[in-house]
Amino acid sequence: THNLPFDFTLPTAYTGGGMAITSGQWIAKRVLANMNTSKKSSGNKTPVIAYRVDYAKGEFQGFGFAGVHGKAANFRADDGVGNPVTGLPYDLKDTRVDLLEGDAYFIRGDWTVQGQLSFGQQKNAAITADPTTGELRTAKWWGLSTLAAYKWDPRFETTVRFDYIDNKKNGGGLLGYNFADGRNGIGPDAAGDPEVGAKRTALTLGAAYNFNLNTTFKVEYRIDRANLPVFVDVKDGSTSKTNQLFGASVLVFF
Repeated sequence: THNLPFDFTLPTAYTGGGMAITSGQWIAKRVLANMNTSKKSSGNKTPVIAYRVDYAKGEFQGFGFAGVHGKAANFRADDGVGNPVTGLPYDLKDTRVDLLEGDAYFIRGDWTVQGQLSFGQQKNAAITADPTTGELRTAKWWGLSTLAAYKWDPRFETTVRFDYIDNKKNGGGLLGYNFADGRNGIGPDAAGDPEVGAKRTALTLGAAYNFNLNTTFKVEYRIDRANLPVFVDVKDGSTSKTNQLFGASVLVFF
């Protein structure tokens, strides 16, 4: 699996034009583009500016930072209901989005250590509308991820990763996730305060074994937790604060 900030707070793709500059140990990239869509819908013309800067400090370590600023689709407005107070539909135009992310790595010998810190917000994209006016409100979040891996021998490696997302403001809301989601544990407690979204954590344990030059076996166990009961059990519809995942795969390449 990917970490929580990667899955829920980062763009998927860009369509546009840009440039990359390399100077010594620095690499800078920037692009003017549409985010997560190849073509803007009618009435939406503002693109985003996306950039990334990386620095490689020698052979074993480095760091980077990235950002996105502009306008992107706001799925929250297209709820089929509109403002519950005025009865008017919400404005379906793209809204302002700002994303910032920093990361660093250290890889030497048998050890790999990585870290990531992310911040983001999108106007009018929070899950819970204003209880008085019915107007949409800004979704805000921040998250982090840390990973450590160790090669016990050239073939066998184990990995541990911890992720966290704080998404409590205005009932929650992440990039492209603008409604309560019982599968991914996003949003407020259905029986609690709609103003408070769930904070999410995930602890992942993984292992990989290179059977030969063309075959790798992988196994992973992950436990997701939230401070609110936001995970829905598909068997009976009940909610809980935890969810568990186990996966295994065989990768064959030529």
